[in-house]
Amino acid sequence: MSQNWQQPQQPQPPQQPGGYGYPQGQPQQPQFGGPQQPQFAGGFPPPAPPVGRPGNPALAVLAAVVAAFVGGLLYAFLLSAFADTDGQEPKVTQFAYAGVVVGALVGFVIAKLGGRNPALWVVGAVLAFAAVFFGELYGYAMIASDYVSNIADKYGNAGNIDLPTANDYFFDHFSDLFDGWKEDSDALTYIFMALSPVAAVSTAYRLSNR
Repeated sequence: MSQNWQQPQQPQPPQQPGGYGYPQGQPQQPQFGGPQQPQFAGGFPPPAPPVGRPGNPALAVLAAVVAAFVGGLLYAFLLSAFADTDGQEPKVTQFAYAGVVVGALVGFVIAKLGGRNPALWVVGAVLAFAAVFFGELYGYAMIASDYVSNIADKYGNAGNIDLPTANDYFFDHFSDLFDGWKEDSDALTYIFMALSPVAAVSTAYRLSNR
């Protein structure tokens, strides 16, 4: 019987590394000329992280209004405390740092609760100016009330009449109070008032960029 003839097998060429357990492809050659730049998906870099802290604008404005009102009252009490109402006419002493403190207080609240929001800085500047303006006028109302009270004490308050309070001057005679304040104000008064919004914006800017 004849046996089936089998074709001799051809010798296989030696296999290149890259099979199971070996890295595929050609080995990468080291590149020179500086560090390699990282590659990102799609060829675009990742978005930059947001600058500054997020905040709550509504809460920041509400708190700044409260801070401005409190600061204005403190400004008025300070103005009245250092005024001389015992003479023939009252003498008022202006303080530059008082407006700066009020502005810094409003700017601090704006920055802490509102985050880095330049629009809120403008709101804070307006509120700071309004606070000092309110403090000036209400302070003058307190001074006028003290002056009238001192005059009444000197003359015995004949008839025990009710003397006007600071609220009476501020709410019932505001136009007269404002006219008297304008006549007594000078350039330094307006300069000191302008320092308040500057301090508010400066404080909010510094705190927001930390």
